[in-house]
Amino acid sequence: MSRLVDLRTGVRAFDLAASVLDKLTMLASALGTLCILGIMALISADIVGRFGFGRPIAGVPEIVAMSILAIVFLQIANTLSHDKLTRSDALLSLLRRYRPRLADALDAALHSAGAFLIGVLISAFLPLFQRSYGRREMVGAVGQFLAPIWPVHLIVLLGAGLLFAVFVMRALALAYRAANPWSAQ
Repeated sequence: MSRLVDLRTGVRAFDLAASVLDKLTMLASALGTLCILGIMALISADIVGRFGFGRPIAGVPEIVAMSILAIVFLQIANTLSHDKLTRSDALLSLLRRYRPRLADALDAALHSAGAFLIGVLISAFLPLFQRSYGRREMVGAVGQFLAPIWPVHLIVLLGAGLLFAVFVMRALALAYRAANPWSAQ
């Protein structure tokens, strides 16, 4: 398949929205990459502190655990936007060769199912964010290291929101291609 912006429909507003969404997912993915570099630097500093000076950095395991969750949700929407999310597409590949419009229709249905499931995830995770923010929940050990958990929950919600939007945009673009015999395949 192709990137989200390559699924042009010819509908100017839709194609513009797809382009903006693609840029947002690239920005989120870049932030995720910066987080990876940050935790690599933190782990390296912790190792130097631990073995070189006998003074580890407090909270590194907690920060790394929270960062991994944040990184996944910062980068997953861009992964889907560029059609790199792992899936079994043997049937779609076969259909695309012989019946491309049917393949697009089936792919649109699968993306719609993905949007539904991410919508369920968002609705289930929203109360967790609200509770962690409202109660100022922390992770770590009192007296050693404490960090609020709500920023990670917010990143999960924002990343899931972007993923939902990409699923919807891809589903709509594929449905448009399936329904319009004159659209570019």
